[in-house]
Amino acid sequence: MRKRIIFYSSIKDKSLFNTQKFYQIDILILKDLGYNVILSNKIMDAFKFWKYDIVFGYFFRYSFFFILIAKIFGKQSYLTGGIDALDLNYAGKKAYYIQKIFFKLCYWITTKCIIVSREDLKHVEEIVGNNKSRIAYSEHTIDTSMFIGGRKLSEKERNFVTVGWQGTEGNVKRKGIDKALILFYSLKQKQEFANSKILILGRNGSGTLFLQRLIEKLGLKDSVIITGEVSEEEKISYLKNNKYYFQLSDYEGFGIAALEALIAGDIVIHSGKGGLNNHIYDNHIKVNIDDDVTAQSEAVYQQLINIDTEAIEKSAIDCLQYYDNCRRKDDFKRIMEI
Repeated sequence: MRKRIIFYSSIKDKSLFNTQKFYQIDILILKDLGYNVILSNKIMDAFKFWKYDIVFGYFFRYSFFFILIAKIFGKQSYLTGGIDALDLNYAGKKAYYIQKIFFKLCYWITTKCIIVSREDLKHVEEIVGNNKSRIAYSEHTIDTSMFIGGRKLSEKERNFVTVGWQGTEGNVKRKGIDKALILFYSLKQKQEFANSKILILGRNGSGTLFLQRLIEKLGLKDSVIITGEVSEEEKISYLKNNKYYFQLSDYEGFGIAALEALIAGDIVIHSGKGGLNNHIYDNHIKVNIDDDVTAQSEAVYQQLINIDTEAIEKSAIDCLQYYDNCRRKDDFKRIMEI
């Protein structure tokens, strides 16, 4: 009989297990490893100990309660996901100290904490000190084979793409889509980008109305395409065929969409926050989102027109093996001692 693993996250909408990339990939990997995967977003499911053997939880907060119950029943548990609130500059003191307490609680009772970015690892090591026995490291991955074979950078359309769920205005701002639009407006004043468009991908919601008001204010109605939710194939096609990608997030636990854009051969214009503070983006363009992005538009423009295209294309090739799903699958085998 295959081992049963209950995959838990405190999300309200269970359909996100099928739409959020990081969930999708880890669920697929666990299935490939031979587990019977049961999806759950309800803490009470932890009491049904006869239905599962192992807990695989997402995020180091409400998952604590699930794995605590599971531990009472003698179950192993693994936790992963970005830990945004452990960045004091991003989260603020109250959110930081709450997250710090939750992480410590999770660390005491879980089998392994699987950290997904170097920035998160730095914050975690400050908390646990020398006792790192329950820390494992495995960055997120994608199916890199789907992103190769696109146009060369010189052949791509001179358009910009960004990806973000628009269910709330808060998430739109957290993903920096508003900042991307403001910076895009400034770049459009340059001859090279006068005919450029920006494509905003992601499920529409109340945040879309906020974006539409901003687009109207900036006079960008004819230059912005809000696609709504698109299929995986459509998203990849957008990334392969357009030249620039915005990820001006306040914080990214890892940043899967930015990684996808990089491997698709795009120039990534990013904030360098959280998982975006990764050496793989060194040849790309970093924007200080803590300052006025408009004031930085000239510097961004100069970097865009003078960018080392060979370095950009090489960075995509260099990432193909390490950031493929096969590597995270191997990590899970090692961490979970399969």
